[in-house]
Amino acid sequence: MYQQPPASPKPDIAAWFRTYSDRLHNDPYPFYAYLLEHEPLYYIEENGYWVASRYEDVNRIMKDPLFVREYRNALPQHQQQQAPPPPAEWRPVNELLGNWMLFRDAPAHTRLRGLVSHAFTPRTTERLKPKIRAIAEHLADGMAEQQQPDLIGSFAYPLPVIVIAELLGVPQEDRDRFKDWSSMIGRVLEGSDQPLEFAQQAGRVAEEIAGYFRQLVAERKSAPREDMISELLAAHEQGDKLTEQELIATCVLLLVAGHETTVNLIGNGVLTLQRHPEQYARLLAQPELAASAIEEVLRFESPVQMTSRLASVDYEIGGRIIRQGQSVTVMLGAANRDPAQFERPNRFDIGRSPNRHLAFASGPHFCLGAPLARLEGEIALTVLLERFPQMRLADDKPNWRPNILFRGLGSLPLRLC
Repeated sequence: MYQQPPASPKPDIAAWFRTYSDRLHNDPYPFYAYLLEHEPLYYIEENGYWVASRYEDVNRIMKDPLFVREYRNALPQHQQQQAPPPPAEWRPVNELLGNWMLFRDAPAHTRLRGLVSHAFTPRTTERLKPKIRAIAEHLADGMAEQQQPDLIGSFAYPLPVIVIAELLGVPQEDRDRFKDWSSMIGRVLEGSDQPLEFAQQAGRVAEEIAGYFRQLVAERKSAPREDMISELLAAHEQGDKLTEQELIATCVLLLVAGHETTVNLIGNGVLTLQRHPEQYARLLAQPELAASAIEEVLRFESPVQMTSRLASVDYEIGGRIIRQGQSVTVMLGAANRDPAQFERPNRFDIGRSPNRHLAFASGPHFCLGAPLARLEGEIALTVLLERFPQMRLADDKPNWRPNILFRGLGSLPLRLC
């Protein structure tokens, strides 16, 4: 059984967010334990932002409308400083991400979310169950033919990509192009300082993916199909004030968000179960616990580790004052290990109940695709355990992707028998 290492006595909090470290990224939980016990609300003066780790504070910040996503809504107009324009290399990225509902506040967020929300309700996603199951079984067939398959490349990545691509109406032959595009956008979302060369690469990717969906949108205008792009175009034609830039950005967001975290969820789930053989045996004996196991994986190894908000007023929380306009990084991964909320939080328990984790955030920006991600994760685990009950890790050193925002594996080689 995987044992939680003792918390580091006094880590350099600012350094953890400033520079990537393999050691800390491979196991961030001692650092989170330190934050929860000693610095649940910490101000990083050199960067001018707060870090919140306690469950109660994180949940409150994400739900309170006084915390916003857009800087222009965080300060009155007369107080906003004229920031210099970003380098030209970043313009394609900023134009793309600036139209994501993820980074918008009401009413724009409400309008954009409303246009696609019907496709991700529990009832709608439930109808996808047979198709997702068939995709998972087909991918498992491919794994069975390999001597030492990589779970990520052979199963965890293609499963959600195929599902979201089919929903959007993306041709099958184009799906392989998304991996590099999505990986680059994931690095952009980290928000850390990047060299000019990276900005140029990111800008090219933003232009490529926007150009791809611009062409796909043009094709659907002339020949609509039964897919989400055609539905979004119909809303556009009906005067729902959806600009072409918003339409393209929404397609990109759905593609990236529709598979990125689910890949991590499936990979993290298999790894965590393998590290806890007693829980793996329990799930084999009680396959009806698959949905509960997915919830525990979401809590224990959250696919998204953090997000952020801006204070629109001076805000008192935890005995501290967050000033208007200041940013707060809310640590989802830490909140999901808070002993004030979860009994024995460092114990992996697939039967845990209640389990009100924050892996999908909370409040108005609660993950739109949560029902689909949950269903894909449950089906993935079920199929894998049915087909490969004797599977085990081929390498006991996980290959975590170097990204502090997303927690996921670059590869996970398995032995199936």
